[in-house]
This record gives sequence, structure tokens and C-alpha cells, in this order.
Amino acid sequence: MTIRIVTDSTSDISPDLARHWGITVVPAYINFTSDDGAVETLKDGLDISTDEFYDRLPNTQSLPTTSQPTIQDFSEVYESLIQDPLDMVISIHCSSELSGTYNSAMQARRGFNNPTQIEVVDSQTASMALGLVVLGASRTLSDGAEFQQVMDEVEAAVSQVRGFFLLDTLEYLVKGGRISKTQAFLGNVLNLKPILALQNGKVQKYDRVRSRRRGLQRLVRIAEGLGGISEAYVIHNEAFEDAETLANNIRRLLSTDSPEHIPIVRPGPSIGVHTGPGMVGIIVRTSR
Repeated sequence: MTIRIVTDSTSDISPDLARHWGITVVPAYINFTSDDGAVETLKDGLDISTDEFYDRLPNTQSLPTTSQPTIQDFSEVYESLIQDPLDMVISIHCSSELSGTYNSAMQARRGFNNPTQIEVVDSQTASMALGLVVLGASRTLSDGAEFQQVMDEVEAAVSQVRGFFLLDTLEYLVKGGRISKTQAFLGNVLNLKPILALQNGKVQKYDRVRSRRRGLQRLVRIAEGLGGISEAYVIHNEAFEDAETLANNIRRLLSTDSPEHIPIVRPGPSIGVHTGPGMVGIIVRTSR
């Protein structure tokens, strides 16, 4: 029996990590609308890279949108991976509260000849928080674990991953309809910087601070309050120096057997389209 791990591109797992751990990443779609109304649809990570997306973002009149992989996309992936009656797929995806990806995967599963060969998981999270769940499953599988052991690891990881993001601008929350222009105006006048959290499957307002410096300090205090941290990532968009500082401050909170360096990554369009330039955040997995 062969067990395969599948996820979607909202996991922010790099191509190198995906190849190393044998993870199949199904791309989401990014939609750019031109001034004349024409829509350009690109596959995340295939037709456009994360860096290319951020290069285009400041120059777009209309905020790009993202859409989930189709049922056909998932069906083709499942058919390619399942070659034997004993083969299994564990398909782990972005929160169903944030995207229709989980629903597409479930419908593809229902249409498969033997749906019991596919387990579809709602991770209740996104970005590298989803990535941590997927990587945990992949590492467990590579250690020789059986199907149920991998599923137990997935369940544990889902309950232990957390994400927090400091925004530098409210512009993209306004464009995406997350807050009103009045709220943004008041926030800009007071120099308020919002901190968002991935909680209960949603991106929610968590706190707000009066300066970026205080925001970075607040992220560290949030991490300190989580208790033991076994694994962490720092994510950013055009804020690498702040990300490095944050990574160094978070590193001391990790358990002694954790990696020496905290990886720093740029999140993909699913997060970046709503946060904009200057965003910096932490993704952690707690040890309890």
C-alpha cells in the first residue's frame, strides 16, 4: 500500500519542500481584471510565482481574486496517485471557512471509484499554518507510519498550529471589503496597525497597536503566551529585515530540539491579496 499526501497552494509549501517530502500541491487560481474588464486567470505557482504576484499587486487597479482548484483538478490528481486498490491519499486543505477548496476536494472524492481510498481534511487554517500540518503528516509518513498514525498526527497538528499577522497598511483590507473606508481612515489617522489571527478557521481581528515597533513586540508577546513552541515560521511581504528580527526573537521560545533557524517565507496570494506590502507574521505549532 502506498500513501500519498496532497494539499493546495494556499499551504505556501515551496516547490523544493514539496519535492523533498513527496507532497502533491494542487494550485489555486489567481484572477487579475484589467481596466477593460478582461480577466486573466493564472495557476498559483505554475503560471505565476509568489514573487511575480507581489510585483504585480501594487500596480493593479482592481484587487486580484483567488479561486479554488476545480473538482476536475482534484479528480485528475487522485486518479494519477491511486494506482492500486490498496493505495491511499490524505488530502489536507485550506479552511472551508476561507475557501471552497475543501468542498472541491470532497466532491472529487465522492466521484472517485472507491471514495474510501481518499481522506479529505479541513485543516481549519491556511498559509504556512496549513503547511505545518502537511509537513507534519509527510514527516510522520516518511518515518514509516501507517495510515491511522498519519491521520492522528494530522489531527494533533490541526489543534496545535496558530498564525498571527501584523499589517502595515489597511488599504488591502478596504479593497477586499474586509473593513470600511471610514475605519481605514480612522486607523491611518491614529497610526493603528492591526494584528490578525487565524482562529476557528477564519482570519479574525486580534489586536491593534499604535506603531509598527509595538506591533512587532506584540507578536513576540503573543508567542510567549502560547507556551511551548515546537516549530515556527515567520512570513512577510517586503519586510525581510523585520522578519529576521522577529525570527531571532521567536527562536529563543522554541524547544531545545527544534531547528536552529526559523524559516522565513513570503505567503502566497491567498494571504497576500488581503494584507499587502509590509505584512509580517508568525506561524507556530505549540507543543501541547
